[in-house]
Amino acid sequence: MTFLRFAWLPPIALACMALGATPIPVANRIPATTSRTIEAPRLHPMTMPTDVAIDALGYVYVADGVNDRIVRFTPSGDIDATLTGPKDLPVSSPVGISIDRDGSLWIADTGNHRLLVRSPDGRNYKSIAVPDAPGNKTSDPTGVVVRSDGARAYVADCDNQRILILDTATGKWTALGEFGISLGQFRWPFFVCMGPEDHLVVSESVGARLQLISSDNRWAGQIGHFGVAMGDLYRPKGLAADASGRIFVGDSTMGVIQVFTDAGKLLGVLTDNAGQPLRFDHPMGMRFDSAGLLYVVELGANRVDVITLKPPGK
Repeated sequence: MTFLRFAWLPPIALACMALGATPIPVANRIPATTSRTIEAPRLHPMTMPTDVAIDALGYVYVADGVNDRIVRFTPSGDIDATLTGPKDLPVSSPVGISIDRDGSLWIADTGNHRLLVRSPDGRNYKSIAVPDAPGNKTSDPTGVVVRSDGARAYVADCDNQRILILDTATGKWTALGEFGISLGQFRWPFFVCMGPEDHLVVSESVGARLQLISSDNRWAGQIGHFGVAMGDLYRPKGLAADASGRIFVGDSTMGVIQVFTDAGKLLGVLTDNAGQPLRFDHPMGMRFDSAGLLYVVELGANRVDVITLKPPGK
């Protein structure tokens, strides 16, 4: 895995013609404001951060893979700690992170081709090897999420075009998918999140869509298709689902966040007070906190934005 995968495509012309020439129609506006930003000190800045997770106490964890670390911030946004993993096998280019129901931090330790699970008190780490693909192709874990009941962990194995499912009780792995454009096939699955009814939502960074997988490992549909107009996806990466079941997806090239139902209906675009799309500098991982605030990693700005949204139906 290389951080060149985050390099910018030529986005300027796209951004000019997509979701920005005119204000978003009123019916598709989802008003949003940036209430604050979270950044590391200038002497030790984050470099191209990729994902964010928030624990039950409000501490914010950010994957800072270029610097081989996870940066932890206090609920007020002050840097609290830098986590580099166990001394005998430190993290290498971590990309995706999430926190399970027990408060353990799960790290897609991409450079080491494994998952690393940090206990809530930080005293212990568990290393879980991510299996190679057929043909001895090295695994490439980029996204990780744990189901609400803790029974399964899901991993996006990006370069191998598959989703891996870990039974956390038995340690058994199941692989789903292969390269292709049909339902159940992938073109560079990147991040994963849990959607309504414990459906897994997968972003395909090159396939330009989201796919849904049911709790019994059945293909449950897709959201979006390639394009640059409202409702299209160009380079989808970050994902988050809110308490009402809406699915938020960030487009890393167009720099916007769109919102869909789990059935694939476009609800709208995050917009500013003028009805224009709220712009982000290469948005990546996203997460909601318990108060309904949306945390968005800006890879290009080396920070996390905290977004306040108008509640649905108000």
